[in-house]
Amino acid sequence: MEKLNTYIGINPFTVLVDESLELSYLTEKARQLSSLDFKQKLNKVKKLSLEAMTNAYEMMLNGINLKEKEKGKDIVMNSYPLSYALKQKAGCCRYQGALFFVLGYEADLGDKHFIQGAPVNQRTNTVFNEIIQDKKLYQISIFTESLKDKSLDYSKQNPKVFKQAFKKIQGLGMYSYHRTKKGLVLILNPESHIKQLK
Repeated sequence: MEKLNTYIGINPFTVLVDESLELSYLTEKARQLSSLDFKQKLNKVKKLSLEAMTNAYEMMLNGINLKEKEKGKDIVMNSYPLSYALKQKAGCCRYQGALFFVLGYEADLGDKHFIQGAPVNQRTNTVFNEIIQDKKLYQISIFTESLKDKSLDYSKQNPKVFKQAFKKIQGLGMYSYHRTKKGLVLILNPESHIKQLK
């Protein structure tokens, strides 16, 4: 386990969180939410995340023209830093999960927050966020909430998808933050999450 001083440089599910004007703007907006109660913060952090990027997977399948479809496909199929997705104003679950995690951290959202991965089917995985507040679990998928075409919502075909988070992912760092007496602490742990800080 490693305690981190900053989320800049983290790489959850192949999305490098790097500095950009877009991220600076969004994190400043998120910091302004820190005095709100949990439910208000949660809704406003979701709104910031949803407004920052459209769903690239939906764009790939339902884009209004070939150029838009190719743009969506490029973002879904390739690994770019978060700054690229923010500049393109489009991202799939990996980018959406990373952004929501960073904005949650800045808004002081939750007692614990984990970026999770889970299998949708044999060929596809998804990234989502889990927040624990007052011992209650909130599973957040900015991906599914950003879909205009609800037929693309895989949680309708597999309602248990967010309850099947990977326990261990070989070769990947797992990121979370935890509330302590000194504030939120960012954690990187190899291959699995640290659920409880000692």
